[in-house]
This record gives sequence, structure tokens and C-alpha cells, in this order.
Amino acid sequence: MTVLLGGGLASTPAAAQDASQGQVRALIEARRHAVLSSEIPGRIARMGVDAGQSFKAGDLLVAFDCSSYQAELDGARAQLNAAEVTARVNRRLNSLRSIGEAEVQLAEAKAQVARADVRKAEVQARRCDIKAPFDGRAVERRIQEHESVAAGAPLLEILSDRDLKVELIVPSSWLVWLKPGQRFDLRVDETGATLPGEVVLPGAKVDPASQSVKVTAKLTGNGVPAGMIAGMSGTAIFPEPAVSSLQGTPKPETVRP
Repeated sequence: MTVLLGGGLASTPAAAQDASQGQVRALIEARRHAVLSSEIPGRIARMGVDAGQSFKAGDLLVAFDCSSYQAELDGARAQLNAAEVTARVNRRLNSLRSIGEAEVQLAEAKAQVARADVRKAEVQARRCDIKAPFDGRAVERRIQEHESVAAGAPLLEILSDRDLKVELIVPSSWLVWLKPGQRFDLRVDETGATLPGEVVLPGAKVDPASQSVKVTAKLTGNGVPAGMIAGMSGTAIFPEPAVSSLQGTPKPETVRP
């Protein structure tokens, strides 16, 4: 489970005091989060999940009334069938020298156009069903059954509740000792659980205003504990020897010519 340390936490004097003791506040978030939108205009025939309900990748989340798109697909397939019949007949007539090569090529070109129309209609018909891109839970329904929507309208907000991250800001001075593999404990406020984690990759940019930096880390336990969900908060606790190593680092000597 990947953990992103950084982002939506503000630095305060109290936070700075905690940071001097190796503790920083943390916010648990979903690594995968999306607001599913409509690719086509139409009427909602069915919503597959309610807010808070779990789903698996591939489950049907939203279904449109697809009768008009299915009719267009049926018509395109009929046009393709007619074009292919004409192309076959023209090839036969050409072999008997009853028509010229130009008529054969024209019939085959019309068949190719009909095939393209079928593919286009198939794409539109597939957009009538919106399926889950990953395992997760529904956060909020933005639309209800029987309502009509325009293309691009937001329909359903979802997230992955089994693939969480933790957002946290650390002082930039920690970069002296905060390296990949550095371990820490995450104490979750809502559950009281303490979970092990380790740094994967320090941030690439220091915020000049707050002198803080984002860090990527991961929880090293076996999966996400029961009851932990996105939006929970906690405290990331780094071992005291690592923090005190910075405080005890001697200042570099000034070299005089």
C-alpha cells in the first residue's frame, strides 16, 4: 500500500513543536479516487450502487437507457450487410465482365464506410454502461435514476478503500536524515491503532514559505486494517534517535584562506 506524505496539512507553531520531537500530523486518503462522468447524453436507467456501498472492478455502476443507441447500431449493421452484399455481387459481375473495376472499388469503399459506422455505433452503445475501474466504494451519487444528463455531467464519486495513502508535511531540515527505508509509526486518531511504515522516496521540492517538504512512504503491515477509511487522521511518529541526530549534527567549520 503506497503512502504519500505531503499535501493538505498546514504548518502551525504547535506542529513545529511536535516536529522537533519527531511527530507530524497525517491525513489518510485514497490513492485512487475518481468522479465518473457521462460520455454520452441520455437518461439514467439504473444506478448500481448507493453512497458507502462497496463494489468490485468490472461491476456495473451506472446504466443509461440505451434504446436509441441500440437502434442506431442495428441500423448501421443493416447498412453494412447491404453494402457487403452489393460488394460481393459486383465482384461476381466483374468476374463475368458485366461491370467495370471502378464499380467494384466503389462498392467496396461503401462497405468500408459502413464498417466504420458500425464501429462508431458500437462505441456509443458501450458507453451506455459505466463499469467500476477498480475495487472500491461509492462516495457520493451526483445524479438519480430517471434523470437526463448531458455529456460530461458528473455521475458518481468513487474511491479505492483498500489502497490508501497518508498525506503529511515534514520539515525540510529532516532531509538530512530522512532517507528511503526510514521507519516510522502511524498512530490513527479514530481507531487508536498504530501501524508501521517506512519512507520510500523523499519529496523533490521544498516549499520556501513553510520550509517543508512532501515525502512518499508506505505502510508495511499486511493490508489495510479493518475499519480504516479515507479521511481519517493521525500522527506519524519517527524514532527519536533519527530526529536527535539532526539536532546533534555539528555546524560545518568555516575555512579561512
